[in-house]
Amino acid sequence: MANNYGISDAELNLIKQQAARRVAMRQEFQKQKTNPWKNAGESGYVFDPALQRFMSMKVSQFEFFQANRRTSMFGVCAIVIPMFAYGYLIWNERHARETKIRSGELKYKDRLFKFA
Repeated sequence: MANNYGISDAELNLIKQQAARRVAMRQEFQKQKTNPWKNAGESGYVFDPALQRFMSMKVSQFEFFQANRRTSMFGVCAIVIPMFAYGYLIWNERHARETKIRSGELKYKDRLFKFA
């Protein structure tokens, strides 16, 4: 048995077929890209239908968006809760510092932003 790098013969054949397909597609792309008359109508670019579908999907993504519980919870958890948590942490730290300053626990020489 030959060294198959620890994979079965079926998987090795599949990998070889995928590599051959990639080489064939790369050669076809190079053939179309270097043909000066083929893509003159598209300003010299090779038209890729899969890329066009993807770009069209990304452009029209917000037109087909429908709010539901999952997307609403994502918005709340990703935007609203972190904003309020960060605001609370800032407020708590400033309030504690202000309390120390007013009670005299924090000396003037130890303060940050003395001139502000």
